[in-house]
Amino acid sequence: MNVKILEEASQRIRFEIEGMTHTLANALKFELRNDSAVTIAGYSISHPLVGKPAFVVETKKGSTARKSVDEAVKRLTSTLDSIGKKAKDLK
Repeated sequence: MNVKILEEASQRIRFEIEGMTHTLANALKFELRNDSAVTIAGYSISHPLVGKPAFVVETKKGSTARKSVDEAVKRLTSTLDSIGKKAKDLK
């Protein structure tokens, strides 16, 4: 997946993720909302067939949006890895 930064300031970041669907975009959005430093986390897809999720993330003063996104991705990756391992054990 390719990430394109559209706008970045200390407490705000806008980015697109190519190759991501609503499934992972929603998971990332909810993981971002679990961060107490995040005040806004959302995304939109301009066209259901060819659009890319465009995220907006804003954080409280003293926190950086990029760090919140990085940490949310790490937590989500860990969760997905755990689910994958448990699914393999079911076989």
